Amino acid sequence: MERNWLSLNQAAQAIGMTRRMIAYYKSGARPIPKTVWLACIGYESLQHEAA
Repeated sequence: MERNWLSLNQAAQAIGMTRRMIAYYKSGARPIPKTVWLACIGYESLQHEAA
């Protein structure tokens, strides 16, 4: 989120999740599933490709 200047809402929308789940992952309350981690990598890849 920080590297891409995303808020919780923007991050949730970018990978199709709820704001609440992103907040859980960010705080460490829940582990980040591999599928979510891969979605984040894909998002970053597409953003860098578009720039």
